Amino acid sequence: MRITTRKATAADARFIAENVLRALHIEETDERHIEHLAGISSREDTLYSWRNATIALCDGVPAGLMVAYDGARYRQMRDITFPMIRMYVGDDYYQMDDEAAPGEYYLDSLAVIPQYRRRGIASALIQEMFRQRDEAGIPLATIAVDPENDTAYRLYIRSGFRHEGHINVFGTNYDRLVCP
Repeated sequence: MRITTRKATAADARFIAENVLRALHIEETDERHIEHLAGISSREDTLYSWRNATIALCDGVPAGLMVAYDGARYRQMRDITFPMIRMYVGDDYYQMDDEAAPGEYYLDSLAVIPQYRRRGIASALIQEMFRQRDEAGIPLATIAVDPENDTAYRLYIRSGFRHEGHINVFGTNYDRLVCP
């Protein structure tokens, strides 16, 4: 089994949409929602843009997705994206904590297709995120993780992240993890 990664293209918008929903634990949704999010992913100025996405391939087959970006762009992309996804986030997003800030490379979403889990794909995507962060010259990687998601939490700790407080996103409390 060979794991590789590649930057996404606009043609990957549907794959991005399906896996952003998977990362948010929204596994069952109708086609209309997937198509809507694919439209958002096909843009260049949104959080879930193909420009922010990296795809993991297992023997050449798309098996996982990571969305990560420079936190300095977070607010601008958030203000474009969240009004477009009100069906998921409601109208309270202006009052929530910022997920990312300047000086941070933020790992927004990470998902692996179920049949490819436990093969090192998530770890490969995290290593690629660190490479992108280093290439961008950003000193800190950050992520918000559900403290009840033991599998994800252990993966991030094993990858070098450490706990640095809490963050409230869409009314849910997450642990903020950082990795210098």
